[in-house]
Parts: sequence; structure tokens; C-alpha cells
Amino acid sequence: MKLKKNQQPRSLWPNCIKLLLFLGAALNAVGLSGPGAPYLFAQGIWQKITKAFVISFMAVGKTREERREERRQFIELFKKELPTFRAPIMVQVNKSCPNAGHKTKELEEETIEDLQAFTALGIPISLKVNVLFATDLLKRIDDERLCDIITVSNTIPYGTCAEDINWKKIFWWRKFWGHTSPLHKYGGGGLSGKENFPLVIKKIVEMRQAGITMPIVFCGGVMSARDVKILHALNCVSGFEFATAAMIRPWRVKEIVETGNKLFN
Repeated sequence: MKLKKNQQPRSLWPNCIKLLLFLGAALNAVGLSGPGAPYLFAQGIWQKITKAFVISFMAVGKTREERREERRQFIELFKKELPTFRAPIMVQVNKSCPNAGHKTKELEEETIEDLQAFTALGIPISLKVNVLFATDLLKRIDDERLCDIITVSNTIPYGTCAEDINWKKIFWWRKFWGHTSPLHKYGGGGLSGKENFPLVIKKIVEMRQAGITMPIVFCGGVMSARDVKILHALNCVSGFEFATAAMIRPWRVKEIVETGNKLFN
């Protein structure tokens, strides 16, 4: 997706994002577009923030060695800038963006090494995964306390979780093109929104049943205050994030936030 100098999209309706308004979902093929960490650190904006916040990082190199080098450079830069920050900060290790061109399995194999490397910063670490991540790996991470929080989930890669998501029904009008994703030319994209809600609940319940005890942040299809109440009633999540609702149900944002503050604080 092409960006302006202020890092905002050039197009009001980028063709790499499809909003499914009636379904309460969105399909996007937006990778981690941006100017890169050196530029963002150099702006000095993060350093001036006075309230606690999170910086998310995901290596996008094609090979494991390329991603390892990206990680090394980012940690070195972060470590150098860290003393200039005015607010408490946490780093999020993102291993789940489906649009960066990596398979979940190859990212799983790097996760422990990544988390161990980020401990050099001496700040809290969040791990962001999707529902495809192996629960036994997350249990090992929990046992060894390699991070402080696990966030589940990012967007669901197009065509996965077919036992729970009826892709042909969602995109029924694509039958004339062979049931392919509307974003096929971009690799298929990832689905976010209402369809993800039960999938993420299922994954987090599975994680708790496996004995994972660290805080888990729910991130997958919170579209209303009712969804927030459901999460609170489950008594297995420590908080939640949402984004799709802000795009396609903006009138619900205030109620979602107020309900979240009331129930999770």
C-alpha cells in the first residue's frame, strides 16, 4: 500500500482492503508497510510520549538469516534509544501477520530465539500470535516465562481454519473466479472481524486448559459491548484489543471502550 510522506495511505479506499460491511469483517492484504525503525526512532515522537505504550516489531526478511539480522539491528537501535524514553514501554514481538509472506510454521521455529534476544532490552515483552500457533509451543514459552503477555490473534490467513470458517459462503460471489480471494493477486490476504471471535475464544480456552497461566490479551473480532461482556464472563482473558469495529462499526467504539474500562479495570 502506497503511503504519503506523513505515513497515511495515498488512497482513501486502497484496493488491498475489502470491507465486508454486512458481515462485520474485513479482508486485507496490507503488509507491514512503513518507513522502518531508524526513521521512526529518528523522529523522536515515541521518546516524547509520557504515558505507557507498546512498540510492535516483526521481521519481514525472506530468509531466517535476514529476519535474524533485522531483529539484531532493531534491538541495537532500540537499546541505544531506550534511555531517552520518558514513559514506560513494552515491546511486542509480532509473529502472526499473514501478509508478510511467511508460513506460521517457520515463524514458530524462530519464536523462542526471538523472545530470548529481546530480553536484552530489559523491558516487558508481549508475544502476538494467531490461532494457528501451536499450543504446546506457547505452553513452553509460558513455562520458561520468555514473555510477559500473549496476544491472540491477528488476522486469519485466507483459506485457513476451513473447519470453522466457510470461505466459499463468505465470498460466494467469487465462484465465477474459482472461489479465490478478492485479494488473490496480493496473496489472499487475512480476515479480521466477527468471524474471528469464536475462533479466538476457542484458542484461548485451549491455552488455559493446557496450563498457560500468563496474561492473555484477546484480539479477534470484538465488534460490540456484548462481545466485551462475553469475554469478561469467560474469566480467562486479561484484556482485549479491537480494530475492525473502528472501521466498519465506528458508532460502537465509545460503548466498547466504556464497557471494557468498567469490566477489565
